[in-house]
Amino acid sequence: MNRTNMKKSFLSKQVVQNFFEGKTTQMQNILIQEWLENLANRELYFQWLEEWETENPQFTPDVEQAFRRSLYTVQNNTGMNQPIASPGGIASEWLGRRSLIAKWVAAASVVLVLSAWLLSDFWLYKQYETGYGEIRTLVLPDSSRVTLNANSLLSIPRFGFGSGTREVLLTGEAEFAVKHTVDHSKFIVRTPDKLEVRVLGTEFIVYSRDRGSKVVLSQGSVQLRSLKETNPKPVLMKPGDIATMSTHGRLTLSHSESLSAHQAWKQRLFMFENTPVSEIAYQISEHFGVNVVVTDSMLAKRTIGGTFNASDPAHVLKVLSDVLNARVSHSAPTGEGPETFILNSNP
Repeated sequence: MNRTNMKKSFLSKQVVQNFFEGKTTQMQNILIQEWLENLANRELYFQWLEEWETENPQFTPDVEQAFRRSLYTVQNNTGMNQPIASPGGIASEWLGRRSLIAKWVAAASVVLVLSAWLLSDFWLYKQYETGYGEIRTLVLPDSSRVTLNANSLLSIPRFGFGSGTREVLLTGEAEFAVKHTVDHSKFIVRTPDKLEVRVLGTEFIVYSRDRGSKVVLSQGSVQLRSLKETNPKPVLMKPGDIATMSTHGRLTLSHSESLSAHQAWKQRLFMFENTPVSEIAYQISEHFGVNVVVTDSMLAKRTIGGTFNASDPAHVLKVLSDVLNARVSHSAPTGEGPETFILNSNP
């Protein structure tokens, strides 16, 4: 079995537990690190770690044996297959090969530092992710409820969540129903573009993607700050308000708008109200991970309203083309490119 196939294969529980005890080979360590790139495997890793710690509450590794084994590994890698010296001779052998050992330790240190950096989010945050077209509802440890829209990622601290402050990181879109706690601890949502949303207990939607962020408030009150500004001033939202933040960090607040169009995705619907076709194409692309191209500039500027079933991109575009008296063509994905739909006016 080559390394690529081994990477895709399932690592046994015994191999991972051997890793906890320091009994795995260098190749096994590399495979475990690659295996941990899968989010589902990370959760399984923590489950096995908890089980192992319960079964081995006083586990103490044999340091001397590990040291001897490391020396033996170095000897084998340099072609010096000689027996391990006695404890008294290890010191002199160490001095004789200090240059080689120093290089080996330095290389190992680089690997450890690099691994810690690559997996830092893995250790600190538990992540919930949705694929294209997927909607997922989850309950947080403080009993707050979160509904994730498609193509979204929510990160929650593994340690200390609910102790004083509840803080999460969101990329994508989600509706939050925040539970008010007896100690009035704040719930904070942060986005990659440095939007900060602070609440005590309320219901709201946060949207944060490449083109900016948006907050839609259903109940309660929300305080926003754009941390892109030097001295950010809090903006207070009331129910029915919609706040948007541009890519430059500017916050704009609108009042008494209809919230239905912003909440329709929870019922797997698209709801448009005088929405340009170019914006509709963007939303379909964003939700399903496909490429929607509107080749006619006049068609792209047309606006429509209505409710569309959001279960399948081809179905949405077929209904849309009928409403617009347009035509839609489709091409299958090629190589790394996504599935493509082309919307154009009829001749």
